[in-house]
Amino acid sequence: MKVQFAKTKLVALFLLILMAAPAAFAASQCKTIVAEQNDHLTTEGCTSPIGFCAAGTFRGNHGFRGNFFFSALSFDPIVSDALGRLVVPGVSTYTTDDGKLTISDVSVFDTVRGIFAGVGRITEGTGRFNGATGDVFTTGHVSADGLNFTTDMTAEICLPN
Repeated sequence: MKVQFAKTKLVALFLLILMAAPAAFAASQCKTIVAEQNDHLTTEGCTSPIGFCAAGTFRGNHGFRGNFFFSALSFDPIVSDALGRLVVPGVSTYTTDDGKLTISDVSVFDTVRGIFAGVGRITEGTGRFNGATGDVFTTGHVSADGLNFTTDMTAEICLPN
């Protein structure tokens, strides 16, 4: 008798989850953003604990364009990496005319080749990005003088309905 009651509860719970799942997936609207950033080293407004910040502009699809700012938290060697690459965690901010996205990101920087690649998570959004979630992927290179950066960014930005 107890086994039958437990099975009935399990089936009811499973059916409830099946009915709720489409509503949960419909609760957000996601867009893939592709953009290019052009940045330069800056000290203006830099709150980085190591004094490394970059500012510039970005332009992408879906009207995603505006100003960019990055503040590095550290440059950490990868202990087991014979090539001397560095892990660079930091905070990126994308500011548009109608909102702002804040990203917690981490990149790997190849100091010899002057290239980097990173992954980030949206941690905050304001304006049109209020309640946003998603991920950001970046690849880029540093200019020969080490003062400028060109970055390709792809993001999946999900907004609540």
